[in-house]
Amino acid sequence: MFGSLSTYSQIVARQNWDPTAIDLSSDAAAWGRLEETRRRRLTKLLAGFRVGENAVAEHLKPFADVTESAERARSAADRSRLSWFDQVDIDLSMVMWLFFLQRRDEDRHALFFDRVADEVLGLGSGPQERYAAARRLCPAGVLELFEVRLPAIARDLAAGAAELAEGVSLYHMVLEGAVFTAGQRALLDDLADGALPGISAGVERVELDERWHIGFGLRYLATVRPPRLASELPARASAALAAWEDAVPPTVREHTLELIRRRLSVAGLRRDEIPGGVAVGEG
Repeated sequence: MFGSLSTYSQIVARQNWDPTAIDLSSDAAAWGRLEETRRRRLTKLLAGFRVGENAVAEHLKPFADVTESAERARSAADRSRLSWFDQVDIDLSMVMWLFFLQRRDEDRHALFFDRVADEVLGLGSGPQERYAAARRLCPAGVLELFEVRLPAIARDLAAGAAELAEGVSLYHMVLEGAVFTAGQRALLDDLADGALPGISAGVERVELDERWHIGFGLRYLATVRPPRLASELPARASAALAAWEDAVPPTVREHTLELIRRRLSVAGLRRDEIPGGVAVGEG
């Protein structure tokens, strides 16, 4: 129901896009004409993505480093240096390559949302100034997830104090699979009237990238099958979704949680019966 690891590399080749090529001029012209409540809600979401995408681009490196270390240990037949979930039959060199490709995607997403912060929201004259302004505008829960919890797991991975499956569970399934997924859906639903076509076009492309990231993370967890982590994911995702506060409607939160449960079931990580099944990228 979802691809092999090599499938995701093929998806990346098909989905290459340029974040500087999307025209935001009409969005900039229309922004000030939006109703104030709507503009405030969109600002919260867009500022959250400005902060979140910057964080995920920055903190993905230890994931690849841990995989590279495990690959070297495997090549040296030093299984004593491998944690239990790295001893399963998985192509670690492909995992490492996919982390690299994902980091390239995240850099692209961060650039796109920085352009939005600059050209549409008018948050400042430079990336650091815009980032600081976005931090002041995005929900406190988003800051906690992306500036506290994500850096903490990245540090633990780098120090050997956490398993890669713990990082994948947080990064791919909670932050991307829940928080980003719900935020993207809330943005696209809000902008379905064509009010901000450039932002809509960019978010659609970001969403497509994120789908393969989530699929990759799910494939990894389905292969290594870490105890407890998968069963805990729906509750962790539900708590994380609250970080958006009122920027994400309850219906979108509920849909996102259902999608997470269905993906876990398809991957064999939950016992739920899913009539007809659902592909990892669906939703």
